[in-house]
Amino acid sequence: DMDKIIQPKDGYDVQTTIDIDIQEAAEAALKEQLSLSDQFEGATAIVMEVKTGAIRAIANMRKDSNGNFDEVFNYAIGQATEPGSTFKLATLVALIEDGYVTLETPVDAGNGKWPYAGHTISDVTAGGYGQINVIKAFEKSSNVAFAKLAVEYYANNEKKFVDRINNMKLNEKFNLDLKGEARAVIYAPGDKSWSKLTLPLMGIGYATLLTPLHTLAFYNAIANGGKMMKPYFVENIQKNGVIEKRFEPVELSGSICSKSTLVLVNKALRSVVEE
Repeated sequence: DMDKIIQPKDGYDVQTTIDIDIQEAAEAALKEQLSLSDQFEGATAIVMEVKTGAIRAIANMRKDSNGNFDEVFNYAIGQATEPGSTFKLATLVALIEDGYVTLETPVDAGNGKWPYAGHTISDVTAGGYGQINVIKAFEKSSNVAFAKLAVEYYANNEKKFVDRINNMKLNEKFNLDLKGEARAVIYAPGDKSWSKLTLPLMGIGYATLLTPLHTLAFYNAIANGGKMMKPYFVENIQKNGVIEKRFEPVELSGSICSKSTLVLVNKALRSVVEE
């Protein structure tokens, strides 16, 4: 029946936020890093525009059975893993925001090994850092110092620490314009997986699951005066060259922390790269 034939319609055109030059640079940098060691399974690089949250580059490489790297898996959004040392920034924000420490507060990193709750927390550098202050502990990324700080100030109120972390929107569901967004997981006291060890491990970026995009959005918020922007990948949708729908930056409600805390953590972050 000829009446039933539906004429094909042209689809919409999607203009993404990706900047081709930045994308090329990100891919080249990623390949270069991956060539430095055969230990890597894969890696991701994401570039976010501070003020808007627009993703200007997103590159993923995964090793195949022949040892070559290929863009077959979106690590950036598709897998939540333990963030490790990048999470120490969140611990630092919590400690300063709650008024427990300044950058000058002393902390004993000892000989680089700290037994706690039947487990030993270790620093990468042998011999340990001994008596240092908070900014030095952050510069050196000392596991011992940050685990100790988390326990010293939050062991009697673990919920306060977890509330701070959640208040920083580290477990936000972004509802991205891309499929396959993995959930971030922040445990809380009372969960069946919570133990005495969870607090110090969380303090140094373990016992927590984040996607690289979550970590980036958090760092981006620190750079953006405390405002967290929703990551987005689509600039607009067009039909025959006419923009039908434009996507604007979206600010997630509420600030990450106070302005005075931001000043201090920015100083600490700068210190990491300068010292």
